[in-house]
Amino acid sequence: MGAEVIVRGGPSQPLGGFSVGAARGIVDATSTTTLEPEDDIMMVNRIRTRSFAVACAVALATLGGGALAAADAGAEAAFLDEIGVNGAGLPGKSASEMVTAGYLTCGHLRGGVSVLDEISAVEGAYKFNQGTLFVSAATTNLCPDFVS
Repeated sequence: MGAEVIVRGGPSQPLGGFSVGAARGIVDATSTTTLEPEDDIMMVNRIRTRSFAVACAVALATLGGGALAAADAGAEAAFLDEIGVNGAGLPGKSASEMVTAGYLTCGHLRGGVSVLDEISAVEGAYKFNQGTLFVSAATTNLCPDFVS
């Protein structure tokens, strides 16, 4: 809804860098354009829509973040279990270091490194011969969306 503006000299007359609209117009300090009440309503609707979108994004991130962390923890535990059962743990590395190496493997594969090249890289970097089982455990548990 527009505010009523009464100015000596009549409606729509420039006044000191401002433009004053008709009796129902709104003063716009940045230009000589008169904003009408309809423009005001459209602006309020855009602000409401953006505010709602931001609120939804924040709520989704807050609610979904906990579920994502729980899923990651489960996937990481399954990864550690699989490499433990298969004897494919990285020599001299802690559990968190092995999980980090598993995610690094996923990143390499997503970046275009072939599975065979990644197996060779893992075996060379960690000086052991269980690269196939390590890469398999990583792709199964840490990046199941990876398609070779």
